[in-house]
Amino acid sequence: MVDFRKKTLKKHVEKIIDPNELYNTLDLASDIGPIRPVQQTILKKWFDKHKQDKDVILKLHTGQGKTLIGLLLLQSRLNQETGPAVYLCPDNYLVQQTCDQAERFGITYCTAAKTDLPDEFIEGKSILITTVSKLFNGESKFKLGPKSLPVSTVLMDDAHACIGYIKNSYTITLKNTSQVYDEILTLFGPELEKQAVGTYADIKNKDFESFLAVPYWDWQDKHVDVAQILSKSRDLKEIKFAWPIIKDIIRDCRCIISGESLEITPYAPPLELFGSYFNASHRVFMSATISDDSFFIRGLGVSAKTVQNPLIIENEKWSGEKMVLIPSLIDESLTRTEIVHLFAHKRNAATFGIVALNPGTKYYDDWKKYGAIIATKDNIVTEIEKLKNKEYNSSLVIVNRYDGIDLPDNACRVLIFDSKPFAESLDDRYTEQCRSNSEVTSIKIAQIIEQGLGRGVRGEKDYCAIIVTGTELVKLIRSKETRKFFSQQTRTQVEIGMKIGEYAQEDIKGGISAKQALINLINQLLKRDDGWKDFYKESMDEMEEQADEKKILNIFEAEQKADIKYRQGNYSDAAAIIQGLIDTNIKSEDEKGWYLQEIARYTFPSSKSESNKYQISAHKKNEYLFKPREGLVISKISAISLKRITNIIDWLKAHENFEGLKLNVEGIVSQLRFGVDSDKFEKALDELAKALGFVSQRPDKLWNEGPDNLWKVKDDQYLLIECKNKVLSSRKEIAKEETGQMNNACAWFSTNYGDAKVKRIMIIPTKKISHAAGFNLEVGIMREGNLKKLNTNVLKFFDEFKEIDLKDIPEKKVQELLIIHNLEVESFLNLYTEVPSY
Repeated sequence: MVDFRKKTLKKHVEKIIDPNELYNTLDLASDIGPIRPVQQTILKKWFDKHKQDKDVILKLHTGQGKTLIGLLLLQSRLNQETGPAVYLCPDNYLVQQTCDQAERFGITYCTAAKTDLPDEFIEGKSILITTVSKLFNGESKFKLGPKSLPVSTVLMDDAHACIGYIKNSYTITLKNTSQVYDEILTLFGPELEKQAVGTYADIKNKDFESFLAVPYWDWQDKHVDVAQILSKSRDLKEIKFAWPIIKDIIRDCRCIISGESLEITPYAPPLELFGSYFNASHRVFMSATISDDSFFIRGLGVSAKTVQNPLIIENEKWSGEKMVLIPSLIDESLTRTEIVHLFAHKRNAATFGIVALNPGTKYYDDWKKYGAIIATKDNIVTEIEKLKNKEYNSSLVIVNRYDGIDLPDNACRVLIFDSKPFAESLDDRYTEQCRSNSEVTSIKIAQIIEQGLGRGVRGEKDYCAIIVTGTELVKLIRSKETRKFFSQQTRTQVEIGMKIGEYAQEDIKGGISAKQALINLINQLLKRDDGWKDFYKESMDEMEEQADEKKILNIFEAEQKADIKYRQGNYSDAAAIIQGLIDTNIKSEDEKGWYLQEIARYTFPSSKSESNKYQISAHKKNEYLFKPREGLVISKISAISLKRITNIIDWLKAHENFEGLKLNVEGIVSQLRFGVDSDKFEKALDELAKALGFVSQRPDKLWNEGPDNLWKVKDDQYLLIECKNKVLSSRKEIAKEETGQMNNACAWFSTNYGDAKVKRIMIIPTKKISHAAGFNLEVGIMREGNLKKLNTNVLKFFDEFKEIDLKDIPEKKVQELLIIHNLEVESFLNLYTEVPSY
């Protein structure tokens, strides 16, 4: 082989390390032009100011060429001879896209084989492009702990999505068919039953939606037993990849068990075990401009200072064109059912793709019925490629995936965001249950929604109509409380959508149908109506950036510091950090309870009695947390005189305007139906009581005894409610177990309230009692028809306040409306229930 270097006048050729200069030396594909100005600017800022930093967050609008920037950064680092460099993607689909880009730009790369890592990567001669899961797993070729392969530069593309994959790497998930599942459930069964006897029974009966977290004290007391159970089965596929990571920190893991599966995951991410990542001298995290990067602090071990100082293009406000439409806001007839029917059918000679984002199985059956194709993790790559190859005749439904999917240009001109995304992992479901009103939870769900809204617009000139449907999702998007956690760009796009929804109402008043009004709006986008384009640009140009809220950064930073202290054995210091967090940043009682439980967990290894005191305080503030081992006292509903009308007026006044009120009421009513998760149903019933001016409790939730719901409706009158809304409508009879639960609840009431008047109600689809069952006292049955009647009356009652000043509501008017809509106390005692039959 001829050594041409020896033939040149220059005996030593300097390697180019400036990424912009480097670009000009690449063997580019013939159809590729000069580097874009935005890429040039970002690369210069990195090279001049950030190349020596430990961590850099790089934020750019979609479609501005982050992949090329990342590849040039890594090549620059290789040319500086700093050592191995790796480009991490969330999944194989993005790995392939990145490899294609590297090839087109003439950048040398390699991929990870199933056996060993490539020599050219280890020697620092070639960029390794691979999935984040290749590095983050217990059997990783990168090795763990002190044996970890030294890597100089780690670049993480779509870093928000990577957090979930990293968490999966140190989480053990076992299905209910596993013997290990049975052993662990048996080990913790007695304590779980103390926490919630009914939910535990549902778990034993394999109910998917029922789950319980194992109390930290029982877990810590028995963690050696858990380690022995897992170690015996460590070769199982479900265990072996996570076991090397968590086997020595089992004590500090959370375990959540549902009727379908269980999860074991550390409270704090054990990132230090992944030395190739943790000890890298330079780490680059690529993120979309729409995302809140605060989650990088705990999920990726990034500092708050890094999050606050991302590498960005200054003064860039927005990119791409989204027409966000909320059909139910245009007209009530445009329900989710109507939208699915409108967009799910096959289309002949279609010229663009229609894609729906859907949360899961029970939500996509109707799409499938009309001919839509369902994309799961097994076929999603193939189906997206079909769209990119102009196969548009069938709508594509993507299930429970809101990030990492590119649907540019005609591949998706209409995107339907169908129903609220829900947490998939048990850990996320538990956190969401305990912290439903937390800003942390709100930011997380807002981020998922925002990621979903961006799937169909993948570049500056791209455009897409986005249809938002599903009661809970619409409530979230219309709510100012959720919208404040969107980026300013997305917030403005949603507000534009709400405005044009109002404009469409004018067309409906002019005589066209609601469906046609919606179609007309979509066509104005698709046919590139100049008026729409000018309106959109003008509205987006007027938006003003708002200062970032630092509170969430302070919260995650405190949690991170407390975790470190706890791992070091400084339990009191860890507790003190969280107490400081409560004192300075936490306002809501629910959230204070959450963090008091964290203090209780931190305190348990050093003082079980002190830990229990904190747990008692935590549970008093947040009923969804663990019931303490001892010291739990049943507190009766206050004997103070019930001022119902005053309570209703105060509840109404708490809303900023009628729109906020209506959203709240619709959200409550949407959960009061058969088939809804039991806990959500009972919580909604509790919220309804408060909205209607009553005082209420959830005794079974609070103390693991008594009825599901208890309302005080008069000074001397109560409603005792047992909820069986999960019972199938096809069931013919009330079972012995169900009447037994009601009888126990009635006995509890007599013990705690004596001879007080009480109306006993069971919410269940059937009123016929089975031969072996029976009630000890008089019980009324609320079936589906009566529940619907109650919901309708509630909606009509609160609709009456549309034209009333919420800050000046006459008491007499409230009383009149309660009577008109059959919501006075006598109606609850007589109107909504039937006598059971034997």
